[in-house]
Amino acid sequence: MIVAALVLAGVLIVVLAVVGERLRRESARADAAEAEHARLVAELLRRDREVTELTPFRARVERAPDWIWTADAGGTVTYSNTPALPVGSTVEQPGRSGVVERGGRTVDTRSVALNDGWLGVDRDMTEAVPARVAIVRRPVVDGRREVVGYELVGDGSVLASFPPRELVALAAGRPLWLSLDGEVAPELAAHGLTLLLAADTSLERARALRAAGFTLALDGYEGPSPLLDECQTVKVRADGRPDEELQALIAEPAARGLELVATDVDDADEFTRCRVLGFSHFQGAFFARPRGGEGPGTGALASLQALGELTAADPSFEDLERIIGADVGLSLALIRHVNSAYFALPRKIDSVREALTLLGTRAVRRWATVVALTAAADAPDQVVALALLRARMCELLGAGADEDDRDGLFTVGLFSVADALLDAPMDEVLASLPLSDEITGALLRHEGRRGRILGTVLRYEQGRFPTDGADPTELAEAYLDALRWADDTGRWLG
Repeated sequence: MIVAALVLAGVLIVVLAVVGERLRRESARADAAEAEHARLVAELLRRDREVTELTPFRARVERAPDWIWTADAGGTVTYSNTPALPVGSTVEQPGRSGVVERGGRTVDTRSVALNDGWLGVDRDMTEAVPARVAIVRRPVVDGRREVVGYELVGDGSVLASFPPRELVALAAGRPLWLSLDGEVAPELAAHGLTLLLAADTSLERARALRAAGFTLALDGYEGPSPLLDECQTVKVRADGRPDEELQALIAEPAARGLELVATDVDDADEFTRCRVLGFSHFQGAFFARPRGGEGPGTGALASLQALGELTAADPSFEDLERIIGADVGLSLALIRHVNSAYFALPRKIDSVREALTLLGTRAVRRWATVVALTAAADAPDQVVALALLRARMCELLGAGADEDDRDGLFTVGLFSVADALLDAPMDEVLASLPLSDEITGALLRHEGRRGRILGTVLRYEQGRFPTDGADPTELAEAYLDALRWADDTGRWLG
């Protein structure tokens, strides 16, 4: 019996040992499979990220120069076709594949082992993703002052600095106009891109671009040019030129049936003069100034009355409910706006009181002011967009200030185009509103901190990019953020 028990125990021990070994093997296989799964997922994510980040710049990556090199077993370079990787320097981690830094440059490296060292190829990608340039967006308008396109102007190559998707987004659904200052992504042709050609652009390149589907405009037209055969549009500086000179200058492109764009149109009189001379499209500061009519119409006067009460010092909950409720148009516009997807509220708002309760007096006062100011009769869309952009950019540049100061900066930016929105001189508009002396001084004379910030915004808007003082990067990012916010807000206001 004892022997049988010992034998049985021995068998059980062997069986348990075998089972345990199998379990360990299965566990190891499971761990290995899990690790491989995690590695594959990580690799897929990495490749997806690389594709996403590099796709906009793929053409430039494909044209990037290759470095051919050999190194000994320790990684010391024995041959190189580039001074960026001199003989005698050391390649760290030979055999590694991927994006690495070499001598302050970014390269995508691949290498294989030889009998006595390494053979490698590095692709220099340092220039593949260029630095951002500062830009401003300038409308191109027709004879009815309606926006027909946006030109992006930068302090460097806009084409090289922004991927195609972002360029299209910055046009906010309008045709895009860009200077031909770099390589053009072919897909931009499908988005109605107009390329602005300099006078020295080669005829061969113009023909190739037109054949690729791009619309071409001759920028800064000064007289007969073979490029007229390939262009659909010419841009002519109107400022400072008498009627006779302009008529003689545009005679040939007009006879060809080309679209004529007058630039540097700074006021309503110049706009009218250029229209009479035969220009069909216009650029300049005129759209952000009073149109020279008979002053505010009925709708504008109603807006002024509402604005007067909304901008009074610290209106209470009850005051705001009364002010907004007394203006049927303002009430409906505000309720429509707060129910839009912009606010993404959990339920529908049916009254001014509900809006005040849910959003708070500060938010409702701000949006009611925006709605009242932009509801002026015949206010051009591009002026509304400019008011929103300036308001948001002033507020962003005042980051770090308290909430009241940011509201004041927003108001200064918003009211900086009140004269154009209400078609009346700025001093008359401000005289009818109970704005503080600080805000009035900032608007009329750029006084104080708010006035200085508004002045900075206006200079940036004119393309006077800072070289000292204000941080250029901060201004460029603030402008882009404000531009996107204004486009989003404008859609819901409309």
